[in-house]
Formats: sequence, structure tokens, C-alpha cells
Amino acid sequence: METIKAVLFEPVGCLAEFRPDEFTVAAADLFGTSPNPEATGSQAYWHLLGLIEERAVSAESRIRLEQLELQAVEHADLYEDVRWSLEELKSLGVAAVLVSSLSRPAVARFIERHGLVDLLAGALDRDEAGGVMAQVVRSAIDQAGLDPARIMVLADTAEGLDMTKRLGLNAMLMINEYDEGRTLAERNPAGGIVSLAELPDALRLIEQRSGIRAPSRPPLAPFELFDPA
Repeated sequence: METIKAVLFEPVGCLAEFRPDEFTVAAADLFGTSPNPEATGSQAYWHLLGLIEERAVSAESRIRLEQLELQAVEHADLYEDVRWSLEELKSLGVAAVLVSSLSRPAVARFIERHGLVDLLAGALDRDEAGGVMAQVVRSAIDQAGLDPARIMVLADTAEGLDMTKRLGLNAMLMINEYDEGRTLAERNPAGGIVSLAELPDALRLIEQRSGIRAPSRPPLAPFELFDPA
């Protein structure tokens, strides 16, 4: 594996614990279907994204969806090791980029609420990308101008891992629940972590194995950060 120059983070499940409530309501109200009642926040979110990708969403429904997403962001709990991990990535010269299928207002609020603007090289949302899931990631790759082999994507669901591999990127499994993590590991991600605090060391190991020593603190701006305000 080549030296990783950027890590793409979907905030839902990878940077913060989101409850399933708002995503379940959105799926039921806008599309007439709901995920498994025992679905986690991430699973409910990906269920909703699948519906958005398959079906047209009216202007009125988009407004309702944004409202629910903003509500979800307000109840999301940032993982305690996020700030330290992002600071470590920055010191390594690895661009941390928030790449999300959430709406632009929800992404902006997430960054603002948790004070992450100085720790991110950029952010991309579904409104800017013109689609969800793979469309957002493809847009991020195009904007970054990086070789996909040098990009790592954190994923905590089967859908996220499969999408990442289809796009030729390196998938790092974020293990939020032990039994689920064992099942997802069978999809052969590049590695797995149980805490974001493990990510910087994982990238250092990849660099050592690549035999390439990256220059210290290279430019960290493949994207322009928007003003969360």
C-alpha cells in the first residue's frame, strides 16, 4: 500500500455517535419505509441514503430532510478521541477531509458545533456533490487531485466498505461494536481500528511498509473549507 495523503471521514458513525431516530423518521415520512427497528444510527443513515439514491426527492421533502439532519447533528456525540486524532493527522501532513452525504447545512453545523474547522483540510456535502454516497466520494477525489491509492476512507458499515472498495480506495474499518466488527472484517478492509486514536499509528505503519518517507508537514488544502457561518 502507498503512503496515505488524505483520510476521508463521514461524520455519522466515524466521527460521532448519531442516534437512529431522525434518519428513521426521514425514511418513514419521505419514503414510507423504515430500517430494522434495532438498526444503529449508521445503519439507519445508510438505509436512508439508499432510498435517496434510488428515488426522486421533492423540494418540500428536501427541506424536511434538512431539518431532520440538523436535529440529528444537535444530538450527535463527538467521539472523545476525535480532536486529538485530527491534530495528529495534521502533524503527519495527512489531510483530514469531511466527506458526507448529509446536507450542506448539516455538515456546516456539525463542524461549527464541535469546533473542527481548524483541524480539517476541507469538507464536501451532498449538495455540492450533486448526489449521495459514491457521488460525494468521487467528487472529493476529483477536487483533491490525488491518486485514489493514496486516499483512506473510514467506514463502519458494510455499504461503506463495499462502496470504498468499488471506487478503488483504501477502506479502514471503524469498529463501533465487536460482533458487527468481526462480520465486517470478512470484507477484507485495509485494516481495522476500535478507536480513532489508533488511526495515526496505523498510517505511520503504512508509510513504513511503503518504504517511502513523506516530507514533513506538506500542504494540507486539497479542498477549500466553506465558512460554517
